[in-house]
Amino acid sequence: MTNQDFTIFRFDDFSVETRNFKLFKAEEAIPLEPKTFLLLTYLIENRDRLVEKRELLDAVWKDVAVTENALTREIGKLRRSLGDDPKTPKYIETVHTRGYRFIGRIQADPPVIAGAATPVGEPMDRTPEFALPAVQGPIGDPWAPVTRWVPYKLFVGLSIAIMLAASAWLLLRKEPGAAKPQARSMDLTKPVFAKTAKPSSTTLAVLPFQSLGSDDRYIGLAFADALITKLSNSRQLAVQPLSTVLHYADSKSDSLAIGRAMNVDYVLEGKYQKVGEHTRVTVQLLCIVCNGASRWAGTFDETSADVFQVQDSISQKVTAALPVELTGEEQMRMAKRETSKPEAQLAVFKGKFLQDKDTKEALEKSIGELQAAVQRDAKYAAGWALLSDSYRRREWYGGNPAQFLPLTRSAALRANELDGSVPYAHSMLGLIAFQYDWDFATARREYARAREIQPSWVHQWYARMLLATNRASEAEAEYKRFIKAAPFSVSGGEHYAEFLFLTGQYDHAAEEIHRDLVMDPDFAPALELLGLVYEQQGSLDNAEQEFKRASELSNGLFGLPALGHLYATKHLLRHTQQVFDEMRAHRKDYYVSPYQFAVIHAALGYTQRALGELEQALNEHSLSAQNLRCDPRLSELRREPGYQSFARKLGLL
Repeated sequence: MTNQDFTIFRFDDFSVETRNFKLFKAEEAIPLEPKTFLLLTYLIENRDRLVEKRELLDAVWKDVAVTENALTREIGKLRRSLGDDPKTPKYIETVHTRGYRFIGRIQADPPVIAGAATPVGEPMDRTPEFALPAVQGPIGDPWAPVTRWVPYKLFVGLSIAIMLAASAWLLLRKEPGAAKPQARSMDLTKPVFAKTAKPSSTTLAVLPFQSLGSDDRYIGLAFADALITKLSNSRQLAVQPLSTVLHYADSKSDSLAIGRAMNVDYVLEGKYQKVGEHTRVTVQLLCIVCNGASRWAGTFDETSADVFQVQDSISQKVTAALPVELTGEEQMRMAKRETSKPEAQLAVFKGKFLQDKDTKEALEKSIGELQAAVQRDAKYAAGWALLSDSYRRREWYGGNPAQFLPLTRSAALRANELDGSVPYAHSMLGLIAFQYDWDFATARREYARAREIQPSWVHQWYARMLLATNRASEAEAEYKRFIKAAPFSVSGGEHYAEFLFLTGQYDHAAEEIHRDLVMDPDFAPALELLGLVYEQQGSLDNAEQEFKRASELSNGLFGLPALGHLYATKHLLRHTQQVFDEMRAHRKDYYVSPYQFAVIHAALGYTQRALGELEQALNEHSLSAQNLRCDPRLSELRREPGYQSFARKLGLL
């Protein structure tokens, strides 16, 4: 399709106008973000076949480095806009592990030449096509020789909405202030971050640096990640995490639009280009509440070996240009170098990038990168702390605590020995003490130290301990802080939903799980949790369906034990025995905690067997304190004197 013609696709009462980048339901416009619209049109144009995930990523995101999670999120947003159900799809069919297919019945109007008469039946009041001038930097922009080109297709659909929303927003907002995430859905036409009545901090988003060449895609992300880490040392500066920023940066909107959508006071953007042995880094700080005026700009030329040293200069210049005052301790932390070896730092960032992809294969690659990082710099404390967490995440894929826990503990202790001011190391030591050692006193001390250094840390992990120690209201507040800090985290939302389940808030839990499943319909832990909620609500057929789906997606790691408990409560002994046999067979593939067997034995009324399995799970470091205290499937067992004696010994009673 050329710039001179366009097509109108119709299905049911929807119409898709490719020229205006608009979706209509009947005559009502449905706002879509640029990525979502491009995804819809690409699926429609290729509706006669399955479109593989990699093809969609290449077509919609082109050269931008994103994970499959980004695609899943856009599919979820598209389904919400169309009112499509992933379980019984009318328009977008998911082919598990492969991709998507558009299955709606399409009627395509023939291409219309731009400037020709309006097609019969089309309303005359829709936004006409208009020319988009080149967007140049502000006066004094150090990138003046390089036009900041905003792709036409990505800009047209948002430009009017952004200008209207931004105008209203600027009238309401007068001073830089604290910004707090408010929702997990993204719409660049309105802020996701709510303004507080009394600003307590200046808010900043650091965008991934853009390459002007064909360099390693990790470099630009590494720049941003390192600066976020440094600038987060200021308590007066609320810096958005890279995981949140990426959801907006992927939109390809300009920095001003991204800053307004995130409702931050300032945006730091940068570009870099390799020329022989040198790298030129150009940076500017934009004041969003000043309509994008540049507060500071700078250019740095370094040899490739010294390129990461510019982070120190940039962070100093940024804090000097912002309305913040650093304490002596904050200045020391900001000036501190985590490593003097750029190759080690780059390996750490690759490790973080792979760790966040949330697949078993990516996790093992993450461990390889992080091991290489600490081999290149054995005194890299932050690298050791991150490696500790990657080892620990093997548990998510059926890792045996006897194998991953010693590695996790050793790496965390090594990080803390090298540098006692790394919050990640203290967070890991707190998690190990609470989750695996049942040493609550040490966990409290380590969590407190992590938060003292960096107040934004350990919300989710700390919340688990609060719930286990009967402080549910405080735990809920911690979970909500985590959700606000990471509004697009599927696993974070699932953990909050788990809290709601464990505290008996089943309707609320179901709402949270459904929201997460929109972002990732095949997330097996969430499907299992939804089944557990259905079971407690008495919807046993729906529960069985979700358990089977989770088991199918995870080879029995999730869903299968819960299915065994469901059969036990229904006194389907033959089915229960079949699940037992499958669980034991899976032990050759992955670790199965005795806790899972204990829950089923409890449902069968085998009290002593259940207590014996709980004791074994404790010995194997796989007994969850919050589950032992709160799992509703153990409610009858908790009345038994044997259970009460066991829980009292562990400090839960």
